[in-house]
Amino acid sequence: MDPVPTNVERANEAAEKLAEATRDSYRTVVDHAVGLQERNVRFAQGVVDGSIEELRNQAESNRAMTREIMERFEKQRDAYQTLVEQSLGAYMDLAYAPLSYYKEGLQATKKATR
Repeated sequence: MDPVPTNVERANEAAEKLAEATRDSYRTVVDHAVGLQERNVRFAQGVVDGSIEELRNQAESNRAMTREIMERFEKQRDAYQTLVEQSLGAYMDLAYAPLSYYKEGLQATKKATR
Protein backbone atom coordinates (compact mmCIF):
# COMPACT_ATOMS: atom_id res chain seq x y z
CA MET A 1 0.00 0.00 0.00
CA ASP A 2 0.94 3.50 -0.54
CA PRO A 3 2.15 5.28 2.63
CA VAL A 4 0.71 8.55 1.40
CA PRO A 5 -3.05 8.69 1.84
CA THR A 6 -5.01 9.26 -1.27
CA ASN A 7 -7.68 11.86 -1.72
CA VAL A 8 -10.36 9.25 -1.26
CA GLU A 9 -8.83 8.05 1.98
CA ARG A 10 -8.53 11.61 3.24
CA ALA A 11 -12.13 12.27 2.28
CA ASN A 12 -13.20 9.08 4.08
CA GLU A 13 -11.29 10.11 7.21
CA ALA A 14 -12.82 13.57 7.09
CA ALA A 15 -16.28 12.03 6.65
CA GLU A 16 -15.67 9.70 9.61
CA LYS A 17 -14.53 12.61 11.79
CA LEU A 18 -17.54 14.64 10.71
CA ALA A 19 -19.88 11.72 11.46
CA GLU A 20 -18.21 11.17 14.84
CA ALA A 21 -18.41 14.87 15.75
CA THR A 22 -22.04 15.01 14.63
CA ARG A 23 -22.85 11.84 16.60
CA ASP A 24 -21.17 13.28 19.71
CA SER A 25 -23.06 16.55 19.28
CA TYR A 26 -26.38 14.74 18.95
CA ARG A 27 -25.52 12.53 21.94
CA THR A 28 -24.81 15.66 24.00
CA VAL A 29 -28.10 17.25 22.92
CA VAL A 30 -30.07 14.05 23.62
CA ASP A 31 -28.38 13.55 27.01
CA HIS A 32 -29.17 17.13 27.92
CA ALA A 33 -32.79 16.75 26.75
CA VAL A 34 -33.19 13.55 28.78
CA GLY A 35 -31.75 15.23 31.87
CA LEU A 36 -34.00 18.23 31.35
CA GLN A 37 -37.03 15.96 30.95
CA GLU A 38 -36.15 14.09 34.15
CA ARG A 39 -35.87 17.39 36.04
CA ASN A 40 -39.20 18.54 34.59
CA VAL A 41 -40.85 15.29 35.70
CA ARG A 42 -39.44 15.69 39.22
CA PHE A 43 -40.58 19.32 39.29
CA ALA A 44 -44.09 18.45 38.06
CA GLN A 45 -44.34 15.59 40.55
CA GLY A 46 -43.24 17.94 43.33
CA VAL A 47 -45.86 20.50 42.31
CA VAL A 48 -48.60 17.86 42.23
CA ASP A 49 -47.52 16.31 45.53
CA GLY A 50 -47.23 19.73 47.16
CA SER A 51 -50.65 20.75 45.86
CA ILE A 52 -52.25 17.56 47.13
CA GLU A 53 -50.65 18.00 50.54
CA GLU A 54 -51.75 21.64 50.70
CA LEU A 55 -55.31 20.66 49.77
CA ARG A 56 -55.29 18.05 52.55
CA ASN A 57 -54.04 20.65 55.03
CA GLN A 58 -56.72 23.12 53.93
CA ALA A 59 -59.45 20.48 54.20
CA GLU A 60 -58.36 19.60 57.74
CA SER A 61 -58.22 23.28 58.66
CA ASN A 62 -61.73 23.76 57.25
CA ARG A 63 -63.02 20.78 59.27
CA ALA A 64 -61.48 22.17 62.46
CA MET A 65 -62.96 25.62 61.78
CA THR A 66 -66.39 24.10 61.10
CA ARG A 67 -66.27 22.16 64.38
CA GLU A 68 -65.28 25.30 66.28
CA ILE A 69 -68.03 27.36 64.63
CA MET A 70 -70.60 24.68 65.48
CA GLU A 71 -69.45 24.62 69.12
CA ARG A 72 -69.68 28.41 69.32
CA PHE A 73 -73.08 28.34 67.64
CA GLU A 74 -74.34 25.88 70.25
CA LYS A 75 -73.01 28.09 73.07
CA GLN A 76 -74.62 31.13 71.46
CA ARG A 77 -77.92 29.27 71.03
CA ASP A 78 -77.86 28.22 74.70
CA ALA A 79 -77.13 31.80 75.76
CA TYR A 80 -80.05 33.10 73.64
CA GLN A 81 -82.34 30.44 75.06
CA THR A 82 -81.38 31.40 78.61
CA LEU A 83 -81.86 35.09 77.78
CA VAL A 84 -85.31 34.45 76.29
CA GLU A 85 -86.37 32.28 79.23
CA GLN A 86 -85.17 34.88 81.75
CA SER A 87 -86.79 37.73 79.81
CA LEU A 88 -90.05 35.82 79.48
CA GLY A 89 -89.99 35.04 83.20
CA ALA A 90 -89.39 38.69 84.06
CA TYR A 91 -92.15 39.78 81.66
CA MET A 92 -94.58 37.25 83.11
CA ASP A 93 -93.76 38.41 86.64
CA LEU A 94 -94.34 42.00 85.55
CA ALA A 95 -97.58 41.13 83.75
CA TYR A 96 -98.99 39.13 86.68
CA ALA A 97 -97.79 41.53 89.42
CA PRO A 98 -101.07 43.52 89.53
CA LEU A 99 -103.07 40.29 89.53
CA SER A 100 -101.03 38.88 92.40
CA TYR A 101 -101.68 42.05 94.43
CA TYR A 102 -105.38 41.76 93.59
CA LYS A 103 -105.34 38.07 94.58
CA GLU A 104 -103.58 38.87 97.86
CA GLY A 105 -106.18 41.58 98.51
CA LEU A 106 -109.02 39.10 97.88
CA GLN A 107 -107.43 36.55 100.19
CA ALA A 108 -106.96 39.17 102.89
CA THR A 109 -110.58 40.21 102.48
CA LYS A 110 -111.74 36.60 102.76
CA LYS A 111 -109.72 36.12 105.93
CA ALA A 112 -111.07 39.32 107.39
CA THR A 113 -114.67 38.31 106.65
CA ARG A 114 -114.34 34.93 108.25
